[in-house]
Amino acid sequence: MLETIRESEPRSRATSTILGVLEAWGGDPLTASLPDLLPLLSDTWTSVRVLGLLSAMGPAAASAEPALRTCRVPDEQGHHELVARTALRISGDREAVLRGLGEAVMQAEDSWGAPLTALAEFGHDAAPYAAGVRAVMENTTHWPRLSAAITLWEITGLVRPTLGVLEEFILPVADGGEDYGRFRDALRAVIRMGVISPAIRTALLTVRQSERRLCVEWSYPRILQDRELRGLVEEALGCADADAPADTVRTGF
Repeated sequence: MLETIRESEPRSRATSTILGVLEAWGGDPLTASLPDLLPLLSDTWTSVRVLGLLSAMGPAAASAEPALRTCRVPDEQGHHELVARTALRISGDREAVLRGLGEAVMQAEDSWGAPLTALAEFGHDAAPYAAGVRAVMENTTHWPRLSAAITLWEITGLVRPTLGVLEEFILPVADGGEDYGRFRDALRAVIRMGVISPAIRTALLTVRQSERRLCVEWSYPRILQDRELRGLVEEALGCADADAPADTVRTGF
């Protein structure tokens, strides 16, 4: 199989099939394939799947770190963050990775390239880079703003700034909005934080009472999405009210 990878084009069906086999196998066969997987990081067609394989290897893939610097992925925030998260998974030098991620956030010219989610995994240790995260939150919209707000809480424990942004992605659904992906992410953040604002509680009570499906299309997977989102609504409604002063730091985050 490894010989086939070496001889096939990255976008060939053979390469795709073998990557699927390696994903299923894991373990020693996956580690043994490392040298033949690295060239696939240079093609946006295969790089995301290979990053997943490297993450699964963990520190056993540490030698792939130089290749990650030139990895080519589709130009979307989630993919850029995947590269950063993979570096975190395979590196044994936690402080160096934190420093690299923090500097990337502080210096990011484009918010879509800021590795916010990867930075959040360091929790309070990443607090020195909160100013960069807050800058992204305050100067962007859509997914980067939501991701930055969640990351800000993850690394500082500050409740109010994050809740204010979460409201922007939860309240519209109560008024008939259909951005269910960001609605889901915002609900999950509320649940992790364990607190809820009065505005969010009111909106979720409206959603709970609504008879409309929380999905765009009428199909079985979409019906499952409706059930998932309604379950998250119930969990969020069980959170405590956020009645602390602005920028209060919660313990135990």
